[in-house]
Amino acid sequence: MPAPRSLWRRSTLWALHLLRALAMSTTAFGVTLGIGALGALLGALSAPGLARRFGPGPMMLTALAGTPLTHVPVLLASPGLAWQAAIGAALILRLGWASAVGTTQRSVRQVITRSDTRGRMQAASTWLTAGSRPLAALLAGTLGTRLGVRPTLVTGACLLLVPLAVLARSPLRALRKMPDPPSTPNREKGPLCHRRLPPRRMPHRPTARTSGRDAR
Repeated sequence: MPAPRSLWRRSTLWALHLLRALAMSTTAFGVTLGIGALGALLGALSAPGLARRFGPGPMMLTALAGTPLTHVPVLLASPGLAWQAAIGAALILRLGWASAVGTTQRSVRQVITRSDTRGRMQAASTWLTAGSRPLAALLAGTLGTRLGVRPTLVTGACLLLVPLAVLARSPLRALRKMPDPPSTPNREKGPLCHRRLPPRRMPHRPTARTSGRDAR
């Protein structure tokens, strides 16, 4: 579900809330983002091991269930160093879980998709994800203007439950190991683009030398 995530993470409301409402300095804000980037790196590195131990489905469900909780410190915070540390710790978990889920779900898609359609699959996924960001940014700005920054952030956190509900109702919730790749299509009986066409026989054309001998 790209739209709820974009509404929350791709808008500037989060930064606006930290810098204005919580009076966070630009230095502290940069340090917080840097710490969060370390969480994303750790999530990507630990994703394969977590998927093997707990299964891709349960691991993604747990991460999606915990992601909305990481927004609680931002919504309850007040100016102060202690809250800034809490927000940084929550950002580590948030980006770590997001990175682990993203790595795992892309791996699952690549495995279950035939090699001759992976390009189209990835193009459709990128189109849905990137194409929703301008609309989500417009929606976030509109809600922030009409409702206020904090209520809009609460709305974005609640929308993060949508991917969890979709995954919980899908067969992926019981996926305990990476699925097997689909069988390769038979090149003899598959689509026309995979068939081996017989070599084309060119008609024999006598050369000039052969024509002269025949004339004699």
